[in-house]
Amino acid sequence: MTILYDVIIVGTGFGGITASALLAKKGYRTLTLEAANELGGCAGKFERQSFRFQAGATLGMGFEEGGVFSQLFRQLDTSPPPVHLLHTVMDVHVSKRTIRYYQQKERWFDEIAKQFPRDSAAIIRFFEEMFSLADTMLSFVYKRPIIPPKTVTHTFHVMQKVDRKLISATPFLFQSVAKRLQHYGIRDETFIAFLNGQLVDSVQTTVERCPALLGAVALSIFHRGAFYVEGGLASVVHALAERYKQLGGELIMREKVVSIRKQHHWLVTTNRKQTYEAKHVVFNGSVHSIFSILDDSIKRTFSIREEKEKQRPAWGAFTIYIGTDDDLQTDSLYHQFIVDATKPMSEGNQFLLSVSAPFDRQMAPFGKRSITISTHTDPLRWWNRDAYDKEKNMLAERILQRVHDTFPLTNIHVQLIGTPVTFSRFTHRALGKVGGYIPNGALSLLSTYSPKTNVEGLWLCGDTVFPGAGSISCALSGWIVADAIDVKK
Repeated sequence: MTILYDVIIVGTGFGGITASALLAKKGYRTLTLEAANELGGCAGKFERQSFRFQAGATLGMGFEEGGVFSQLFRQLDTSPPPVHLLHTVMDVHVSKRTIRYYQQKERWFDEIAKQFPRDSAAIIRFFEEMFSLADTMLSFVYKRPIIPPKTVTHTFHVMQKVDRKLISATPFLFQSVAKRLQHYGIRDETFIAFLNGQLVDSVQTTVERCPALLGAVALSIFHRGAFYVEGGLASVVHALAERYKQLGGELIMREKVVSIRKQHHWLVTTNRKQTYEAKHVVFNGSVHSIFSILDDSIKRTFSIREEKEKQRPAWGAFTIYIGTDDDLQTDSLYHQFIVDATKPMSEGNQFLLSVSAPFDRQMAPFGKRSITISTHTDPLRWWNRDAYDKEKNMLAERILQRVHDTFPLTNIHVQLIGTPVTFSRFTHRALGKVGGYIPNGALSLLSTYSPKTNVEGLWLCGDTVFPGAGSISCALSGWIVADAIDVKK
């Protein structure tokens, strides 16, 4: 007898595993399918020779009181993995200077005064404005509206969540971060490079093309709380998955979905030639990855067009994973490198390095450290097989030379390299594109995709739908879907 599930969730990235756990908590009969050997997608992990590596060089956010993950774990009646507040978020190495990015606002403003004495007053006013705008945006986003609304009911719910502060921020909807810098007369090349590095890592673009409201959230989020997560972000996904199973949810690994079609109910077929039936399907993956598994009859009525998605720009990630001795000449766990402030923030000119804490035995044995380095790259450049190895080795050598110039790495025990080809293989994202779409200007927020599609019972979550890229945003997208499905019960 065929089991009829209430919801099938495809993928265990932050959006999918959040939706899965919340729906199971609400009593829904759920099945979650993961194609890979590991949970978490781009927030996953892998292990080599007693070292654990995070798929991407990233840190924890949203664990402060009132933060998304604090609320989520409380909602699920369980505890998050151990996290540690970072007083120093990261060291940012711009050309030959090092800017220490502090979590506490007052210490950060002192660092601004030290690093940029001529423009410090204007830069502090700029940040105060960003923090205020972020408060307004997050108070709205944390209410989990469906944006853009798809029905009259959704529109009504969105309007209920709008307050006067949000309305007063409307003029900023039509401005970029660059416009706000111009407003304050800020032109310092090093400071703008610093901002570009932060924005590329968080929202995939630089000041010229970053919407002011999106930039405000990105530039304030670390000051709400930046955390080292023991075991990496994958341990957060695993904690959510474990709670999901405790609540009665079913999880099957290494089962890749190859077809989604609809008859009376939704039918989801996998590479094992298993077909599962459900009232709702939640696809946790990039929008540009869904077309290869959607039935033609669904694609014909789908409001998002495949050809348009193929042309929509997105980044890939080039990563280096290193297991080394614990003799690093630095006390910071996170480092951002910007080699040349005048060049694009990609292809090794800008990269993020995260190193495991010396006490974290999940990441590395005693006396050893695990390092992940990540830079943005054009995903299309990596599919020329003849040039692949040469390009990979050249870029890795360039990045590692910059690292060695700052703090030499000695006694390396493991060194691995990942490209968009690697991400495509292990995370099943089309062409290895990661991090959501690249904003293309001040009005980019108006072109975001809703977690609710125009096809009844088909939902989206992840980094290519509202509210966007990053662990917090992806988790919120899954939470929005769980709320919306529960309303339809």
